[in-house]
Formats: sequence, structure tokens, C-alpha cells
Amino acid sequence: MLKCKRRNQRQRKKRKLKDGQGDFAMDWAGLPRDILVMIFEKLSLVDCMSVDSVCKQWSNILAELPNWKRGGFPWLLMSGQKDREMRTCASVLDNQSWEMELLEAYGAYVWGSFQDWLILVKDLGCYSLEVSLLNPFSTKRINLPNLWNFYHKMALSGSPAEENTICAAIHSQNREIAFWIQGSKVWHKYRLEGTPFEDAIFCSGSLFLLCNDGNIFQFDATSIVSNIREDENATSISEIKAQFHEVRSLEINSQHVLKYLVDSSGEVLLVCRYYSEKPDAIRETINFEIYSLDLGQMSWEKVDYLDDRILFLGKCCSRSLSSSELGIGISNRIYFSNDDVAPWWNEWDSNHLKGLSSFFGLDNSSRKDWGAFHIDSDMNGNFCFRGNRDNWAPTWFTAPLWWYSKNIARQTNRYRYRHNL
Repeated sequence: MLKCKRRNQRQRKKRKLKDGQGDFAMDWAGLPRDILVMIFEKLSLVDCMSVDSVCKQWSNILAELPNWKRGGFPWLLMSGQKDREMRTCASVLDNQSWEMELLEAYGAYVWGSFQDWLILVKDLGCYSLEVSLLNPFSTKRINLPNLWNFYHKMALSGSPAEENTICAAIHSQNREIAFWIQGSKVWHKYRLEGTPFEDAIFCSGSLFLLCNDGNIFQFDATSIVSNIREDENATSISEIKAQFHEVRSLEINSQHVLKYLVDSSGEVLLVCRYYSEKPDAIRETINFEIYSLDLGQMSWEKVDYLDDRILFLGKCCSRSLSSSELGIGISNRIYFSNDDVAPWWNEWDSNHLKGLSSFFGLDNSSRKDWGAFHIDSDMNGNFCFRGNRDNWAPTWFTAPLWWYSKNIARQTNRYRYRHNL
């Protein structure tokens, strides 16, 4: 009799659960921490943001994960705003813009970036620049020695927070590099022989310089650091482990091309951006081509598909991100800013260009500061991007996921959402 009663109770309970009438509820917040960590580590960045808003316990666990601290979304920081306390940021992935308070950058141009660090420049006059590195999310700032106003690009080997990170300022026409590492009081200059170079990137422990003719100089990063450490007061260095690679030349039949080097998961990519050659077509981009550096074959190999990679191109700020890690349904695409075809110009040298459109009676109303290009040529049609003639190109940088989730996704008062782009 007792066994029959218990069996009937179990059957009634099962029926209630099946009919949705039971009071049973899973305590998801109470799952063991180790299990939650295993789950969260496999999530995309977009999914992590959703998890962060579930409960305080989940948010606290996320905050301890390396990806939550390092990962982030690419933004554009607009130019022409050095004398503003609030600067305009734009997200091309979710089509929004907002104002971000940057008191620490007041009076400075944004030269470029590395992840969530900005490269800031103040023009002191007399061909002298004040250079600093700023993390606007931690407000940490690193002041570098003053630099001559002749360099057109700066490349970083890693986060400025790391001890042996190298800053390399590039002077194309003089074939000169100026190096700086933490603790140095001066820039350490290094001269090269040969043709001028167009771009530079750190990748897999080396600095790669792209020459005008498509050849490559490769410098070992540890050799640069050790040479500087031997005499941190020396203003020039000579004994750096360097290799010259005579790479099979590219068939480029245009003088109106801008070349970018990009580190894409340890692979050196060369992206050629073609501009219209029409006399009145100022800043009009008509095509892109991508090549991968094959040092074994000493050649640039054409790339027709990027898998799940997305390229973001800009002066001193190019990068490659994974669409699957971001958690977005976009891949095989290039996002680019409004760069001029001349790579050696900087914003502080170009104030005379402002207002030229109205001066010459040109219509600038439909021109843009950034655009997108599909690698699949069938999706582009007759591609033509008409860049803003009057604005300097904006800068790509990466906002940490934890900051974006708490300040933009949740719309606080300090970081105000403005409008759809």
C-alpha cells in the first residue's frame, strides 16, 4: 500500500512538470564557478555582453576572464576635434555614434592606436612634436621624448603596458626609423639604404618594413630591445639583426595606390587600395587587392578570401579581427577610413586643406569618413567610395569589452548615445 502511494505521488509530480504546473526552477546563477568559466570561455564577445547583464555573480566571473579584459570592438575616433573635451566615436558594426569624454587628450591630435591605447601628438612648432600614449579607459598615460615633425607613421610591437614594447616612428623619404622602449630618455635612430618605404608593422616578433618596390626589411624585435638596453642614452643604433627580402614584384599598373601592412593572426598581409586617376576624383577609392607574404617563395601571394577575418585599415591603426570571436555575421570584408593617397601626410600638416571643397565650389555633402568593401567582387558592382575632402581620416581603436558593456550598452550619462549613423 505504501509503495503504491509513493508511486502515485511520483507520477503526479511528473505530470505537473510535463504540464508546466510544477514549482521546480533551475538556479542558473548558482551553477558551480568552474562550469560557468568553461561556458563563458567559449562564448563570442557579443554573447559575453548578454551574459554580463544577467546577474551580478555572472558579471563578476566574466570580469576575471582574460578575454573580457583584452577583447573588444573596433571603433572610429573622429578627427578634427583636438580642442574638444568630448570627442565623437562611431561603431561601424552596430551603426551608432556617441560622445566620449577625453579630457586627457585635450589639445592633442590622435596619430594612431594599438588596441585600446591612443597615440597622441601635440604640435609644439619649430618642427617639434610632443608624443604620448594614453589608455582612455584606465586613464594611464606614458610620455615619450619629443620627436621631430618628419615621421609619417608610428608602429607598436605590443601593449605599452608591457615592459619591452617597442615604439617605432617611420620616416619614409629619409629611410629612417626612430625606436623607443620603456625607460629610454631619447629616441634611437636607425638609417637604411635603398628605396623609400611605405608602411611598417610588427608581426610575430619582427618589424616588417614595406619598400616602394614591394621588397621587405625584417628586424628582430629582441635585437632592437637588447641593442637599446646596452646604451639607453645613445641617439643612434647600428647593430640590429636585420634581413632584406627581395620579394617578387607585384604587377601594379597605377600610381594612385596606397599600401597597408596588416598583421592577421601572425600572417603579414599587404592591402593595396586603388584610387581613381581622374583629375577631379579626389579621395575616390575604386578597388582593393590583398596579398600574403610568402618568405619561402619570396613572393606576394594573391588572397581572394579572408575566411572569418575582417580587416580595418587606417593610418597607424590597421588591424585584423575574427568575426566568430566577435560574434557577428560579417566576414571577408574590409572596413577603411578616409585616408589620403599620400602616406606621409599627418593631420597637423593638413589644416590648409579644410574648406577647399567650398573654395573651389565642389559638392562635399555626399562624401563619407569611412566605408566597407566586400572581398567577393560580385557583391561590389562598380565600387566607388567618395571620401570626405575636408576631414582628416578618423582612427580605429578597440574599446575593451568590459567598458563597452557597462558604458555604451547600458547607456550611462557620461558616455551619451547620440544617433544612428
